[in-house]
Amino acid sequence: MSTIDRSFIGAGSIHLQPYDQSAPLLPIGNVSEFTFSFEEDRKELKNYLGGGGNRNVLSRVSSVTASIVANDFTASNISLALRGSVTAATTTPITGELLPSHGVEDELIPFNHLPDLKQSVTIKDSTDTELVVGVDYELAKSGIKVLVNSGIDNKGVKVSYTPIASNMVQVLVESGREFVLFMEGLNDAQEGLPFNIRVHRVKFSPAQNLGFISDDFASLSLQIDVLADPSISGNGLSPFMQIDLAT
Repeated sequence: MSTIDRSFIGAGSIHLQPYDQSAPLLPIGNVSEFTFSFEEDRKELKNYLGGGGNRNVLSRVSSVTASIVANDFTASNISLALRGSVTAATTTPITGELLPSHGVEDELIPFNHLPDLKQSVTIKDSTDTELVVGVDYELAKSGIKVLVNSGIDNKGVKVSYTPIASNMVQVLVESGREFVLFMEGLNDAQEGLPFNIRVHRVKFSPAQNLGFISDDFASLSLQIDVLADPSISGNGLSPFMQIDLAT
């Protein structure tokens, strides 16, 4: 009887959807690692009749977890890692936004939203006198920087600008969000033979570490609890996950 080569190198796309299906199943982008772990609660009855070993063993799976290493720093992925919420920032032009200032050289005055530097930016001092770029301040990606001998004092400035399209992540404001996880996979070792993984109910834990300055490509390490789905019942059906493998 000949054996069949079923060596495996997995790749594919991971998608998430709210458990209540209030939003569509959407991809989370480039993922370099996806791993499941199983912890066992094991009870052993020793053999006291002589000869050692066990008389009986009882083993139950106590928890199922998964981990994902995501390589796309999207707002939605960061919100998963930091239990945050995501909202789209306004792109409506803002007039007269009041910001505090100290009037010190090299002081950075960030705007309340990321500015679109391709659009007009107007800065006024506390007396409504318009300040001059290159004389009183220079533009920065987040706002303005105060120059030497600037007309900016310690009484604040009024800024008018157009925000660039952006997303705002409010960190650690959400808890208990549950998702459905679906992997559309392929086996690179078998000419792209397809497989799917359906994880019926998952919950994300806050990331232990999240770096924003590095010499290497950054990654998001997402830790996941795989929970039993009470809506799935029936003889032989797993409330945790289903794996479909093409033959």
